Amino acid sequence: MKRLFYVRHGETHMNVARLLSGQAETPLTEKGKEQARAAGKELKQKLPHIDLIVCSPYERTYETAQLIADEIGFPVNKIQKNDMFAERSFGVLEGKSGDDFLAVHEYRDFDTVEGAETIQQLQKRAEIAFEWLRALKEDNVLVVGHGAFARAIKRVVKGLPHTHEYEIDTSIGNAAIVELV
Repeated sequence: MKRLFYVRHGETHMNVARLLSGQAETPLTEKGKEQARAAGKELKQKLPHIDLIVCSPYERTYETAQLIADEIGFPVNKIQKNDMFAERSFGVLEGKSGDDFLAVHEYRDFDTVEGAETIQQLQKRAEIAFEWLRALKEDNVLVVGHGAFARAIKRVVKGLPHTHEYEIDTSIGNAAIVELV
């Protein structure tokens, strides 16, 4: 039976500065690297052998995936980058303070930002990504991705509509491990 695991990337410099990174590149902090190593150690101790690691195309997820791979003995050169697992775009707010935006707007207003991917669009992408994951021949798959995408794919797995993004907090911490299926 297929098992799918999800890990959000380790802490980044933009996380620390409380800036919206979305699809912007931002490196892991030293703490983020240690979080990734710790996630790898936890995976090795508590979970089955990982047959495949897939990550978003961004450096922060690839570095997190590499650090995990090193800990669990997975060949780094076999990590697959896939654009389907990219973080939500925050459009013109990329690199800006999310706190400043939320001081005068509601969370759902991110959907109206110029160039931003809406939660509904993100969830549709997560549906496609989940179907792709389910079709893989590998039994134990680890996805290394991002926070908003994690919430979207968790909703897809549970059969919840995209509107649950606005109703319940399902955030996932840096380098936290979630079993999707």
